[in-house]
Amino acid sequence: MVVSAHDAVALEVVSGIDPLPTLTAAWNRGERVLLIARDLPDALRTDLFTRAVVQRELSTTHAHIRSDFAPEASVIIATSGSSGSPRLIELSVDALTTSARLGTRVIAFGEGDIWHASLSSASIGGLMIHVRALVTGATVRHASSPRVWSDLAGITHVSLVPTQLARLLDDPTPPPATLKAVMLGGGPSSNSLRKRAISRGIPLFATYGMTETASQVATGAVTASDEATLAGSPLAGITITIDPLHSEVLIDTPTLARGTIVDGALVPFTQPFRTRDIGAFDANGRLHIHGRLDAMFISGGRNIHPETIERALTDLVGGRAACVVGVAHEKWGMRPVAFVDIDLMGISAAFLRAQLRERLEPYLIPDTFFVLPQDEASRFKPSRAMLAQRLARGERFEELA
Repeated sequence: MVVSAHDAVALEVVSGIDPLPTLTAAWNRGERVLLIARDLPDALRTDLFTRAVVQRELSTTHAHIRSDFAPEASVIIATSGSSGSPRLIELSVDALTTSARLGTRVIAFGEGDIWHASLSSASIGGLMIHVRALVTGATVRHASSPRVWSDLAGITHVSLVPTQLARLLDDPTPPPATLKAVMLGGGPSSNSLRKRAISRGIPLFATYGMTETASQVATGAVTASDEATLAGSPLAGITITIDPLHSEVLIDTPTLARGTIVDGALVPFTQPFRTRDIGAFDANGRLHIHGRLDAMFISGGRNIHPETIERALTDLVGGRAACVVGVAHEKWGMRPVAFVDIDLMGISAAFLRAQLRERLEPYLIPDTFFVLPQDEASRFKPSRAMLAQRLARGERFEELA
């Protein structure tokens, strides 16, 4: 079913500037707001404006925030997901605020607390930091990505991806005593990284969610004995089931987005939402995420999940970024190749192969190891889809000897 959607407005999100005064003023008027990062390429910006039927851009305002939002108000977020091609996801304000309330039941966040915001507010992870503060009366501190613990002085909450956490753990100084919760998201993380954090006394929480569900749907505290696949328990009011056919994670939630926008029209989502993620529950009812159906490829008749190899690689390299993609192979159909963080100069392909043989079955060992290009290493999470496209186009990368 396709539903006609009225025109949208756009808000350019600028690092260090709180988007909520402008955003909530638009929501009070019942507007649909497309969030755009300032550094978005012009061609992509034009494409998103056309597809969302944007009529005008909003000027930044510092007006007092009011919370009497019109029911039709929404936000539109461009997300590449696993495909690399941006999709436009429309979420109601009610879905956002409901997600914030459900999440803060697990990770308490209220008056007196301060969340370090380095994620872009044009993403669901960055936006939800502000929505949680709006709902609970807490505070947000705008800052760049933390590199040492002193960057988080006075902070109680922070959202990190594995590469950010690994960088902070390289700092030998103690973490701030004020720190109450570190939400770890952004893809696979290794056991060694989690154990390093816990041994330093970091209050670590695993979390799982996506733009389509207004961020988190499962969250839980992590202990040293937990597996790296742990995502946490489903939040109250959210039902997560596993399709027995392909082990796909299905979600029934009041935080589900309205749908995706295609050529200016809204294509509604239905419940339960099919995530394309592969998961399972443990004996304690906690969700584990093992990979994605659309990332899996077949090599010589065997299923290969890139996330399995990535976890093993990040275990070897101290939590630094690793990304595995499948490439065409004349004999086996597809074979894995791996990209590892550029900081790892001095580590050889022979070392990685030898170490991986102790952790993985032989068919999972990548054929080639490349240095992760700087443009991907600087992202919060490397794009498997973009790296695969670049390889397919014949782009050459630095190969580990």
